[in-house]
Formats: sequence, structure tokens, C-alpha cells
Amino acid sequence: MNLAESLDRLFYPQSIAIVGASAAPEKVGSVCLSNLLEAGFKGRVYPVNPGLSEVMGAKAYPTIRAIPEEIDLALIVIPAPLTVDTVEDCAIRGVKVAIIISGGFKELGTEGGLHLQAKLRNIANQSGMRIVGPNTVGVANPAANLVASFQSSFGLARAGSVAVVSQSGGMSAYIVHALTMDNSGISKVIGLGNRCNLDFEDLISYLSGDKDTRVIALYIEGLEHPRRLMAAARQAVKSKPIVILKGGRGEGSRQATFSHTGALAGRYEIYRAAFRQSGMITVDSVAELVDTVKALTFYPPPVGNRVAVLSVQAGPGIVIADRCREQGLKLAEFSPATAKRLRQLISPMNSVDNPLDISWKFTEFDASRGILNAVLADDGVDAAIVACVFYDAHMELIRAAIDVTKSPHKPIVVCLDSPGGLAAAQIESLETNGIPTYPLPERAVTGVAGLVRYGEIMVNHSFTTFHPEKVNISR
Repeated sequence: MNLAESLDRLFYPQSIAIVGASAAPEKVGSVCLSNLLEAGFKGRVYPVNPGLSEVMGAKAYPTIRAIPEEIDLALIVIPAPLTVDTVEDCAIRGVKVAIIISGGFKELGTEGGLHLQAKLRNIANQSGMRIVGPNTVGVANPAANLVASFQSSFGLARAGSVAVVSQSGGMSAYIVHALTMDNSGISKVIGLGNRCNLDFEDLISYLSGDKDTRVIALYIEGLEHPRRLMAAARQAVKSKPIVILKGGRGEGSRQATFSHTGALAGRYEIYRAAFRQSGMITVDSVAELVDTVKALTFYPPPVGNRVAVLSVQAGPGIVIADRCREQGLKLAEFSPATAKRLRQLISPMNSVDNPLDISWKFTEFDASRGILNAVLADDGVDAAIVACVFYDAHMELIRAAIDVTKSPHKPIVVCLDSPGGLAAAQIESLETNGIPTYPLPERAVTGVAGLVRYGEIMVNHSFTTFHPEKVNISR
């Protein structure tokens, strides 16, 4: 069975065996089974526990080998010393994918932990099995009603187009939660944990061909084989962007990184240069990751980096302009024809410079629409940011932005806050109509900068001359 077929069974299983399933609510095996059932999983579920005949209404089996039907996926939630026999049972039964939630392996840094993980890897490699983990949060796929994890909140994630691949279970949860709160959705989420024999390059290769995934988001701490990741990324970014956040960037973080997932952190400067050379977009925070991937789910990259800023208040426009410069974006210069048209549309008290102050006209739908159309029609403008704090009178401007999207247009990003959820309906309307929104000026710029960076990657990278084996990456 090839990689794609194995990962199809991981993300779209028809049958799941939960080894260590329990009726005791405090047990992780109980939480995993409950999460799976509450997510509405449509396939067959086989609890495995030698001490029980039934768990949560489903017949229980003493071992994997006692299950008579085919098993696509095994979810293993038992003490580390018992996992070897269970993985051997999986191999005998022809199970091709196993998720090992349990810890107590390579991440301990002990001879015993290393030996246990090596035994799992050998069994899996000999049988053709893929192992997620060990020491993993698990997997979720909203489109398949799949929550194979102890993280109950994965069941709250909406189906979307961002695939989250994380070395850390905690960081995968933070990222998924942030995307959910930001009105975005995920296509897949997977915690790789110790990466026994399933690693980042495997997921990148699979997700590059996944029809449900538009953007791949990575959180990594350390890598044993970084060149494999780079080579896979170099191929994948031809079809979809990869945004990467690395933990363990400082000298003092390296030991914590190893004790977390048993990975060597390495020098960040070298990693960062390698990531960029392979076409990935690097970010330095979860907020930057979320803001970047959000814009990339809405738009293809613009043709250039010239940004028009339209603001109801002068202050936000100035902040956005400053942040554009810091992010390497250029403030667009309006052509004489555009400037002439804008003078006819904006208040005579305002200039037609960029940032463009549209106060006095934001309450008029026709004027707002005319201003937006004039700016977007300018050949010197590649993208636009519209900023307005929440106020009832600003909604004509929002209506105009939505109306403009009815015909092909350049990327528009809206900065609109929502105190107490007051603008929730307007934000939903904007995003339903293809306009990403952000609550703060700087975050809107981050979204546009991500679009521009991916455009530069597509234009400037020579995909045919890359030799990852020649890249000097030190651990």
C-alpha cells in the first residue's frame, strides 16, 4: 500500500479500533471514544479492552486480532510498554495505519524510551504500516466527522481548507482554536508527535494533492532529516502555499524541544534560510501564521506588492502604511486618471494620497463603490486594504466592498473590529462573499503580505534547479 492509500485510511477510515477504550470518564481511552462518537463518525467503531464486553453501547473485543472485520485505523491509548504487542497484532491483522496517543518513548531521552520506539518503527516498517506518533494528540478531519484524538475541541472546528500539521499537540490545538475563532476552517489536523515513521515530508506530499486543502500550515520544533522536508515542500508549493512556524528558535529552547518530542531543534537562522529557499513562507508567531493562511485561503497571489490603503479614520491608515513598509510592501501611487476620478468622489476636504482618507463619504454606498472601483482599476495597484472601526454608519462602505466583489477584482482585505460581536453579521457577509477580515490594522497587513510573498515565491523560485542535498543544514 502506497503512502497516499495509507493516509486515505488515516483521514477517511471506514473502521476504527480503539485500543484502551474505557467506560471510565477520566480515562484518555474513554475521552477518545467519546470524541469519535460525538463527532458523528459514520464508520464502524471497535472498542478494544480485555476487561469489558461493551463500551458506550459498542461491543468490545479483547484484542485487535479478535475483531473479525477489516480495520482501517487503530487508535492506541495504552501504557507505552504494552504498545509493542499491540502494534504486532495490528501488523498481523493487516492494519496499515495506527495512531499512538501514548507517551513514554523517544521524547524521554532514555535508553528504554528510544528502544521502545525503535521496536515500533521496525514492526511498522516490516509490515508496511504507518504510525502517527507516538506521543501525539491524534488526527481530525471535519469533512469526515473524524476526531481521532483526546482533544475534544477538535470537534468544534469547522470544515475548511487549511491543513494543520504540527509536531506539538498543544500547538496544533492553539492553531485550530485560533482558526476557528477567526471564522476560518480546517481540512485536516494531525499531531505528528515523535514521528516514528510518518514525518512532515510525507504529509506535505499527500496534502499537495488533497482536493480539500488549499493551504498547508506547519509547526515544527526539530528535524532529523530536514532536506526531505525541503524537497517535498519545493514540489508542493508549485500548487499550494506552505506557511511554517518553528518552535525552539533560541539557544535556551533546544533542550525543552528535545524533551518534548525527541527532536533536535537546530540553529534557527539556518532553518529559516532553508525554509525560504524551498519556497515556504516563514512566520514568527501563531497570530502571524493564522493571519497569513487566512488570506491565502481567499485569494491567489497578486501580481505585485503595491498596496492601496483606504481608511475611514486617518490613524488606522497611517498605522497600516507604516506596517506595509515594514513588511516590504509598497504604497501604490495613483495614476493621474485615478487621482482625477477620486477627486470627483471623495470629500474636497481630503487629499487623494495613499493612504486615502475616505471620511465623509463612507456613509454613501454609490460614492464608496465608486472609490473602490477607481482604486482597484488603477494599473499601479495590486491589492487594497480597507479599514474602519465598527460603527453603524460604516456599513454602507462594507456593502460597497461586497458589491465590488461581484466582478473579478484584485485582493481586498478589510480591517473591521467587532466589539462584543456587534459586527459578526457584517464579517460573515464579507467572508461569505470572498473578502477576508481582520480585527486590527497590523493583522490585515500580515494577510496581504502573505499573499505577496507567495506570489514572489511563484515568480522567483526556479523549481527545476533545486538541490536539497547541497544545502548546509546543521542540527
